[in-house]
Amino acid sequence: MKNLFIISLILLSDCTTIDQKAMNQAMANFSYVDDVADEWRVYDRIDQPFEGDCEDYALTLQKQIGGKVWYVNHHDRGAHAVLVKNNVTYDFLVKRPLHKYLYPGEFVFVMN
Repeated sequence: MKNLFIISLILLSDCTTIDQKAMNQAMANFSYVDDVADEWRVYDRIDQPFEGDCEDYALTLQKQIGGKVWYVNHHDRGAHAVLVKNNVTYDFLVKRPLHKYLYPGEFVFVMN
């Protein structure tokens, strides 16, 4: 387990402090709500409350730090959207950046 932790730290070296701070700020202000009309909402700010589903979170964080929003298949939970930048995955369900190769889902396609 210790080796996995060390490897994760090494692989996350691409993740900058600015990106981590942005994710922390977005996590603190994001509230999940079910998608009603399959719309995509992209908020201009993450320093104030915003709400939506997984793609709304990923698209809003993308606007702040860049990257690509991916459609991910979780075989036990179904479809999900996450942000990937420099092979680091940002997902409001995981709560911290995780290297793409360690992320527990199948990356299917880029959504945008």
